[in-house]
Amino acid sequence: MVEDIVPSLLKKIKSEFEGARLDSEVLKDLLSKLHHSKASYLDANQYAIEIGEILSKALGASLTNETLPDGEMYYNIAQRVLTDVLGRNYELVSDYTEQVQKNLNSEAKIGLAAQVPELNQDRIDGLVNRLASEESFDDVKWLLDDPIVNFSQSIVDDSIRKNVEFHHKVGLSPKIVRRVVGHPCKWCKSLEGSYNYPEVPKDIYRRHGNCKCTVDYHPGNGKKQNVHTKRWAESQKSAKIEVLKGVGLPVQSGARNYFRDESNDDILPKDFIKAEKHAYLTYDKIKNSNQELEKRKIYSNIGKFKEMKDFTKEDVDIAFNHVFNDIHILKDGESLFHPEVNMAESWERLITGKDIQSHDLILLKHERLEHDYMYVRGNMDYDTAHAKTDETYNYGNALTRYLERKNNVKI
Repeated sequence: MVEDIVPSLLKKIKSEFEGARLDSEVLKDLLSKLHHSKASYLDANQYAIEIGEILSKALGASLTNETLPDGEMYYNIAQRVLTDVLGRNYELVSDYTEQVQKNLNSEAKIGLAAQVPELNQDRIDGLVNRLASEESFDDVKWLLDDPIVNFSQSIVDDSIRKNVEFHHKVGLSPKIVRRVVGHPCKWCKSLEGSYNYPEVPKDIYRRHGNCKCTVDYHPGNGKKQNVHTKRWAESQKSAKIEVLKGVGLPVQSGARNYFRDESNDDILPKDFIKAEKHAYLTYDKIKNSNQELEKRKIYSNIGKFKEMKDFTKEDVDIAFNHVFNDIHILKDGESLFHPEVNMAESWERLITGKDIQSHDLILLKHERLEHDYMYVRGNMDYDTAHAKTDETYNYGNALTRYLERKNNVKI
């Protein structure tokens, strides 16, 4: 019986890889940055390169003419070894990029879940087929050098692509930056630049052998929609929103409580302007309505949902006032919460009782609990209270699932 050498090869490769990974000062520094929410996609790219280089060395030390039968890399060996170790690389790098995106979303006040790309099995299969294509391993052993690093970097690129596409589909305006490193070739220099998605070069995520060019994405580089922190922002030219102070006091019907700065409307996408105006008009309409009647409507409309059986009329009042009447200390001063289009639509459904969605109910529970964290239980600042409430009632995640179904987006 021919001995199966793969288990012993994998054991040796994994041992060398994990030992070097845990000893790497580069990885320790990058993981520390991630832990302190200071890591970017550029750090993720550096992390991927280091992971790839460590694996490349571990593979090179274990896979040689001497350790392979007849000095040849047979398909079965290549397939089992690379599927295992590159799968591990995928887990490590995608975990890092997922946390990077979570931190970036949080920093940009975007209540969307970080998207994780699938393992690129086609890329692994390509390496396997090429390794098994030559009779002598020496003729293809170079594939265990830079192509392994390239594979690790591609996970970062795929993560950016996945999140950029998702952000675009839910209404944001992502910006992607590609930078050259070292002495770039003519092709790499042609791709260098900052691009507003989807107007990007078709090869923006591609890289040739030994290419260390970087692709970067930060949600704060362009206009960003905050789906659950009550505001839109646009970082290049701040479309400042002035909110009338003191509007927690009784107001006459027809009074305007939310003001949009329309000076930048000529440079903003029409869809964004339309959605933002709808949010402001809806918030004004609700605030200047017969509020007691609106609250009673909401309480009546949620009564048919089992998950709301313990939600009292007082809970509705507190959640409603928290959004439309209470003045809060926010980063930009004391004000009402700024209007946001998805929340405006949730409140409209809650009041009319038409087509109420699960995230609308979560919104009520979120605002009720957030109020307690800010003013009753913990006297927390808004950002802390919001994050704490999300642990129990995450409107942003529920909204994301709703938008996926509504827009037929496969995540």
